[in-house]
Amino acid sequence: MDCQNVLELLDCVRTDSDDLDLPEMADARAHLNSCDTCQQSFAEMQSFDRAVTNVVQNVDVPDGLRSSLLETSIGETSVEVPAAADKPITEVTIEHETAASARRRKLQVAVSASCALMLGVSAWIWQSPPIQFTEAVLLERLPIDLSATEKFDTGFELVLPAPWTANPRLRVGREFRGIDLDDEAGHDAAVAIFSYSPSRNAPVTGILAAIPASRVAPPPESGSFSQADSRYIQIDGRRLVAAVWQEGDQVYVCLVLGSAADLEQIQRNLSTAAA
Repeated sequence: MDCQNVLELLDCVRTDSDDLDLPEMADARAHLNSCDTCQQSFAEMQSFDRAVTNVVQNVDVPDGLRSSLLETSIGETSVEVPAAADKPITEVTIEHETAASARRRKLQVAVSASCALMLGVSAWIWQSPPIQFTEAVLLERLPIDLSATEKFDTGFELVLPAPWTANPRLRVGREFRGIDLDDEAGHDAAVAIFSYSPSRNAPVTGILAAIPASRVAPPPESGSFSQADSRYIQIDGRRLVAAVWQEGDQVYVCLVLGSAADLEQIQRNLSTAAA
């Protein structure tokens, strides 16, 4: 028995199994014991099979995705090998060749399936919707001290709510700062300091925050700043008044370092100016 025939038979030996001890493998086993070249080739074949198995089994995928992809891949390309029982001795070599071809085909399928798994995981991750936040979570995580924040990375198009840009008594800081809410790369919200100057009293300061509406669920009930309800909250031990509303595709949060009366005064003034 020459090296080529032996290697074709050895290609049918399953990884880490006792297939080599089967009676029909006696000639191949004897040749393997006396041929260094075939021993090295057999070791490489087993190592490759083991690596393919590890790749397919160790890919970290969501529940159900692994089995679905593997069943689809193997189901479309499976090769059936006839059983060896009760076959004439003249067909043994042909059957071993058929088994070897089938096994190589299944290894190719396994590699393709592992690639499909990786692509499937990438697509699943890519298509996963971004984390959404409730109003309560937003109010808890927005800072009032912006000294440690970064410049807004313009990860989304920031538009100031109307009519905040045209009222002479209300000034919003020129530079917005970025806030990370989900511990992922990029800024999820943009914040800036604003100051409102009433006609007689001292100026009222606060924080204006903007976040894409797709990141907030459920959406705010109010569709304008003037109609948004005020609520008292605590941030960093300080008592503030907050209002949350949605305009277009952005949700806004106004935090006032004062009383509900201060916030309501700003709301009335902007509503009058808009009218």
